[in-house]
Amino acid sequence: MTNQGKEVEKSGRESPAPLKRYYRLNEVAAYFDISERTVYRLLDEGDLQATRIRKCLRVSAEEIRRFEEEHAHVEW
Repeated sequence: MTNQGKEVEKSGRESPAPLKRYYRLNEVAAYFDISERTVYRLLDEGDLQATRIRKCLRVSAEEIRRFEEEHAHVEW
């Protein structure tokens, strides 16, 4: 798999592609290395916000950054 369209952060994790504005829940799960069920749980608990585009849930790149910055200091 290539890193085309993605930037690698200092942590070694790929950051969202700068031109992509919304991500599917499975992409959010892969980015944070968590299960899709955990993404749904974060949405249900209000820790992560999603937007419904037609009938599909999407998470904005800005929301991913906000969530990551807010939880950067938290040890899981």
